[in-house]
Amino acid sequence: MQYVDLFTWLRGDILVKADKMTMANSLELRVPFLDPEVFAVAGTLPVDQRVTKETTKYALRRALEQIVPPHVLNRRKLGFPVPTRHWLAETLHDWARQIIEDSQTDEWLDKKQVLAMLAAHRENQRTGSAVDYSRKLWTLLVFMVWHGVFVEERIKPEIPETVYPVRL
Repeated sequence: MQYVDLFTWLRGDILVKADKMTMANSLELRVPFLDPEVFAVAGTLPVDQRVTKETTKYALRRALEQIVPPHVLNRRKLGFPVPTRHWLAETLHDWARQIIEDSQTDEWLDKKQVLAMLAAHRENQRTGSAVDYSRKLWTLLVFMVWHGVFVEERIKPEIPETVYPVRL
């Protein structure tokens, strides 16, 4: 599985995306576990020191027990999570409500229901409820913005000059 990951998924997908995103933001990305020497050493570990029934990266977790706090050391893999759940309940809540209210997608969506879901999401986040509508809401918002740009033609995206300067 490591071989398949290394020569297909990592090379053709994850590393490409990470490289594009970091370059777009003037960041240097390092992948120390893919260093040839580190990879070679990891390849010599017996399988029961790499993965167990309970956890992945077993040897690494054991090596870092004295350095990394348990809540970090023992958590599941996260990837690069985006705090959409928090944004829609806090800083982007008013923006999201405005997108929903202004959208002309009534033919496909019940805006009252979407607004109710947004309000419930915000309340759930404030009360600590496990109910999270952020993925559904984000999908609907992306559709509504797309519709506003390409169908309604009422949203005019602005590209800042500082990001893409015009060169003659």
